[in-house]
Amino acid sequence: MSGKMDRRAFLKGLALSGAGLALGKEALGFQALVPIEDPLKHYPYRSWEDLYKNRWTWDKVTPSTHSVNCTGSCRWMVYVKNGVVMREEQASDFGQLNPDIPTFNPRGCQKGACYSSDYLYGPNRLRYPMMRVGKRGEGKWKRISWKEALETIAKKMVNVIQEHGPDTINYFTPIPAMSYVRWSSGNRLANFTGGVSLTFYDWYCDLLPAEPMTFGLQGDVAETADFFNSRYVIIWASRLTDTRIPDAHFVTEARYNGTKLVGIFSDYCPTAIKMDQHVPVKAGTDGAMALAMCHVVIKEKLYDEAYIKEQTDLPLLIRLDNKKFLREKDLKEGGKDGILYAWDRVKNAPVAMPGTWDDPPEKELAAPLFLGRNTFGYKRGTLELSSKGIDPLLEGRFKVKLADGREVEVATVFSLTKNELDKYTPEWAQGVTGVSAKVISQIAIEFAETARRTGGKARIILGMGVNHWFNNDTAIRPMILFVALTGTEGKDGGGITYYVGQWKPVAVGGLGKLAFPLGGDNHRFQNTTLWTYVHSEIYDAIDADERERQGIKRPIRDYIKESVSKGWIPLYPRDGKEPKIFFIWNGNWTNQAKGGDYVLRNMFPKLDLIINLNIRLDTSAMYADIVLPVAGHYEKNDLSSTEEHTFMHVLTPAIEPLYECKTEWQIFKELAKKLEEAAKREGLTRFYDKQFGIWRDLSNLADQYTQGGKLGSEKEAAQFILDNSALPGISSPTQGMKFDNLVKKAERFKDNWTSKMEEGVPYGPFKRYVVEKKPWPTFTGRMQFYIDHDWFIEMGEHLLTYKPPLEVDKYPLRYSTPHNRWFIHSTWSEHQTIMRLMRGGQIVYMNPEDMAERGIKDNDWVKIYNQHGHFVCRVKIYPSSPRGFLTNYFGHEKFSDVREGFGYQSPVPIRIKPTQLVNYYHLVFKPNYWGPTGSQRDVKVEVERYTKAYPI
Repeated sequence: MSGKMDRRAFLKGLALSGAGLALGKEALGFQALVPIEDPLKHYPYRSWEDLYKNRWTWDKVTPSTHSVNCTGSCRWMVYVKNGVVMREEQASDFGQLNPDIPTFNPRGCQKGACYSSDYLYGPNRLRYPMMRVGKRGEGKWKRISWKEALETIAKKMVNVIQEHGPDTINYFTPIPAMSYVRWSSGNRLANFTGGVSLTFYDWYCDLLPAEPMTFGLQGDVAETADFFNSRYVIIWASRLTDTRIPDAHFVTEARYNGTKLVGIFSDYCPTAIKMDQHVPVKAGTDGAMALAMCHVVIKEKLYDEAYIKEQTDLPLLIRLDNKKFLREKDLKEGGKDGILYAWDRVKNAPVAMPGTWDDPPEKELAAPLFLGRNTFGYKRGTLELSSKGIDPLLEGRFKVKLADGREVEVATVFSLTKNELDKYTPEWAQGVTGVSAKVISQIAIEFAETARRTGGKARIILGMGVNHWFNNDTAIRPMILFVALTGTEGKDGGGITYYVGQWKPVAVGGLGKLAFPLGGDNHRFQNTTLWTYVHSEIYDAIDADERERQGIKRPIRDYIKESVSKGWIPLYPRDGKEPKIFFIWNGNWTNQAKGGDYVLRNMFPKLDLIINLNIRLDTSAMYADIVLPVAGHYEKNDLSSTEEHTFMHVLTPAIEPLYECKTEWQIFKELAKKLEEAAKREGLTRFYDKQFGIWRDLSNLADQYTQGGKLGSEKEAAQFILDNSALPGISSPTQGMKFDNLVKKAERFKDNWTSKMEEGVPYGPFKRYVVEKKPWPTFTGRMQFYIDHDWFIEMGEHLLTYKPPLEVDKYPLRYSTPHNRWFIHSTWSEHQTIMRLMRGGQIVYMNPEDMAERGIKDNDWVKIYNQHGHFVCRVKIYPSSPRGFLTNYFGHEKFSDVREGFGYQSPVPIRIKPTQLVNYYHLVFKPNYWGPTGSQRDVKVEVERYTKAYPI
């Protein structure tokens, strides 16, 4: 049998070779072995080899990223053959910062790896413009041309401007850093036409109000490589292994390196099992534990006295008669409001502290949107006290004579804080949190002693679950005090850090110039939480008993009315008008809308036109009037960055946009041209915008949009951002970067927000304040823990205090909607493989004893309800959940196996906290910096087994 060996010959050869070995050395010449002919020598079919080899050949390889709001900003290489994406691989060109720290590479996770199979080429991909022909959400559409779609939108926009004003046209897109050009595209059109840009960071409740309160800035964090520098880490409600997959290894590798990991979670989640110590805290009581930890540090005198005298407001003086800071205007006729005082040990008298609000800097600098004020114009060393001969007392009560001759008593913020903390003992906290007093003391002491021993290398990694409660600020302000007392903020390996999506565009200067060419001062920004609350007519009243329990003196509506009337926070459209047009792109606003039932019932009927730019038919697209298909991540040029690492990289078109899809930049550019044509037809070539005192010109809108043709493409727009990224007092983070070079290799930032970049050192925030000793951008010029606004004093929140979760909904189960383990918000939520991990649809997780009480079994259909709304889905037994708690991982689409109701947001209203409406020095409304947050954790519901028949 030519080219083949039969079984007998094969066995004979084995026997002979065995005999040869047994005969010894002489037989090892293999003379006894039968020669074996190549079995494939005469193989009749060889083309399969080429098929296999060709499988690993490509026409080109291009870099991109999945550019979703996951914070990863992972660089992927896309392999293309015959114009088809055949393969995706994680890139490995972010580099290692230094040999002693683990590398960032490779970055990516199973979620992003789903992209091309499901969205690029999947059945849900939108292929052409569509117009609604049935009711909103009914799913009835007709195919239309791009010409018809854009001309319909343009005509409606011109008519609405004429009849109702430009402030009735609204634009929503989230998270600029994941794709700078895409984010800028619609906002640029809004800037030229007077539209309203809706916020995202506070709407998602990812903005920590405690940070602008305390730090005077939107928030800044260490890149995740700095986790490895920490010697003690408290992971507080941050499920890193689920939601921060590309960076979780820095924590586990730190543990291998000797770092202690303490996990504080309300349930025994997948991240908790990685900890050295798991601390199960009762949901919603995290602030109580943090206050008790501060109590321990002060009682045991484990605080860094020199640090807090210099870096915090704790030595500043408070008048006990009116609970306000002692100001220069109190002591002198014509004195300034923003000069504040401490009590000097040597002089035995009040002394003005450097760097406060009215202490002038060497150079006045404009404040970017993420800062309460810009203090980078102050001299290095401004906060250093010893060189100025100031030695403030940290504790004490003193008497001062005012300018009007009266004598008043004053005390330091530290004294008042210490007195307030006296009642927040570990024993008290044990009764509130369920955590042993001994454990609370142990963690506080270990953290503080580690910080002292290592020069501040102890940190808290904070998850957003804590921030999603109504009293998010009162819960997190004590955590910040804790890291300040221990002297860890602004130190490598230390401080408090959190990750909440790609909110941090490092090239924010260029982004602002591209998105708002007429300037932010000529643009309408709107807090989305307030906008949705008012126009959806939610008005979720907190009853008098609960207001008294929370220290709120008036109905919430009264606070809103006062804040809006005083101009503290805007509300568009003005003069009682209703919104008319709503653009949504690169975000699933409708699916994620808190108070979803109110939105559909009350706000959407007011809107004449909802336009959704999308790659797929998600919930927002389902409820739109016109859907425009957009190019995906592998079909466009753009920029991507994150706060988790310090590299700028790019999206590039591996293939041309499929079907009739266009990029967002192209769509809004073409819409600008159609608007120009419609404006000329309707006789509205220009109009006077009274609010800003400017004329808005629609006669050459297309030319304005492209800056005379210089910004015709996404690549040109991206290069514009790189070239213009500098901010006052901060050199350009992307100085000298060229888009084409970023295609070849990602590049590390040249500078950053609150610290300069250092070669080989992971970025850590706040060194411009802590190391260079420039004032913090707060009223006091320091980390500020005392806020003397009237509303804060009225509600007892001028000092750190504990406020419990709301008890408004008269139902037994707490309802929580945390980030999903399997997908990114709603992205990939309908992916087939992912759906198999979740029983094919939406499920809620429930404690088995709570289920047994209600006669519910695993995988039953259940109805979840309260006074705000209901929905029906399946239930999964979850022994790790505490009793009285119901978990529903958020992001599921409306059409994702929900039998009744709108979905997971149906029971969730919007509740606005009055203190987040104030105007107070550094707390002034700026988009995504300060304003009410869309908290969603204080909700309570009931669950019952669903027995009705349902349609298949």
